[in-house]
Amino acid sequence: MKYNDYELLDLIYDNDEVAYDIMLKKYKPIIYSKALEYYNYLKANHYEGFTLDDFLQEGIIAFNHAIKKFDSNKGTLFYSFLLVCLTSNFNYMYRSILTLKNRPLLKYQELDFEVRDSESKDPYNVIDDLDIYDELNNYLYDLNIEDAAIITLRLNNFKYREIMDLLEVSSSHISRVIKNLKEKFQFCG
Repeated sequence: MKYNDYELLDLIYDNDEVAYDIMLKKYKPIIYSKALEYYNYLKANHYEGFTLDDFLQEGIIAFNHAIKKFDSNKGTLFYSFLLVCLTSNFNYMYRSILTLKNRPLLKYQELDFEVRDSESKDPYNVIDDLDIYDELNNYLYDLNIEDAAIITLRLNNFKYREIMDLLEVSSSHISRVIKNLKEKFQFCG
């Protein structure tokens, strides 16, 4: 039996996983195509530090957001709404990749040999030894999912307006969550 998008969405809203799988399978080529478009553009401009899989995962997030927010009463097709969501998410990701703090990573060159003094420490081991990451993970784990998402998005350079739009929360709530984080970890500024 073949279902149209509206029937599949109704089934998905009733927690039908098979309908979700059918819908994802139907739109996966579109997600892949759009992800490949952004990925190829960045690769053509010699930017590094990301993979096609990063864009595909962002596409799945956009797909889930489109399912959650789609309103058939507004007279649009799900396909059109999905394209808007994909473009929006990929643009956020694109902007994030090109931020000033990420620019050194975008133009890196791999060395053909390993440069390491036998007395030096492996930087990955040094990072693993830092307790701040464990403390932050524990802090995020103890929060409700919305507050953890706010902190995660903010740490990934999302602006307040973007977080407000994605999570449908107020700016005062975001400020309160960030203030609590700063107090907990005694961050400056």
